[in-house]
Amino acid sequence: MSIPGVKLRTWSRDLALGTRFAVTGGRRGWIRTALTAVGIGLGVALLLLASSVPHMSFAREVRESQRSVDASGENPSPTKDSFLYATPATVYHGKAVTGLVVRPEGPDAPTPPGLPKLPPPGEMWVSPALGELLGSPSGALLRERLPYRITGTIGEPGLIGPAELRYVAGSDTLTTDTYDGRGRAYGWSVPEEPLNALLLLLVVIACVVLLLPVLVFIATAVRFGGEQRDRRLAALRLVGADTAMVRRIAAGESLASALLGLALGAVFFAAGRQLVGLVQVSSARSRRTRGGPDR
Repeated sequence: MSIPGVKLRTWSRDLALGTRFAVTGGRRGWIRTALTAVGIGLGVALLLLASSVPHMSFAREVRESQRSVDASGENPSPTKDSFLYATPATVYHGKAVTGLVVRPEGPDAPTPPGLPKLPPPGEMWVSPALGELLGSPSGALLRERLPYRITGTIGEPGLIGPAELRYVAGSDTLTTDTYDGRGRAYGWSVPEEPLNALLLLLVVIACVVLLLPVLVFIATAVRFGGEQRDRRLAALRLVGADTAMVRRIAAGESLASALLGLALGAVFFAAGRQLVGLVQVSSARSRRTRGGPDR
């Protein structure tokens, strides 16, 4: 009859011995452990990024809803807190450029998210990416399409990504003949819904496709230096180790690579989070707007 405390100490001793072999097995052992850890780290980072897709998708919808004009109520006539607005959109060199043109109808008209105040007529606030584009030679033609003077940069609450090309402009010529609507507030609540089936299918397919080479890489790394590992385990059997002990020591070697791979996966995931913002998801919608001087 085995005593639980003794059995736990035995397992801990054997696993620790296997971990020691993984990090002190010479150059080939180090290379094997490092390659296996890198492969596991890539797989962990990929799975963590895939599990973040639903949250990222929902957060994007929330940010979009918070900056959009609340059109849930009818505003047939001007009030002290109402404003006319238009949402022009264009495409420049294959990139969507969205905008919001606002004309306040009263002193209490709300300020769009990301701006400290309403832009005066003829002035606009731009996203960092749009400001950089307009200030470069490649944005000369786009500058001609936007007849407003740049006076500021839109803050994070008014953007859905750092690469978004967006502007918010003030107008004194926007009328009920050229507007898209009349609003009194920005934002509305977005109910959290299950992940779209098509998006879920794409995520699963992408994970499978990306994980296959990672699995092949891990399998190849595990076989690297396998002869040396087999000789070491055989030597343990010769000095009196039983089959169970040898298996625990081998598991300890694999455990060392797995733990190191988990740590690398966390590092890869943290680095990937910093680069996700540079990926722009196309959200341009086809809009048919009536013509006007502010379009």
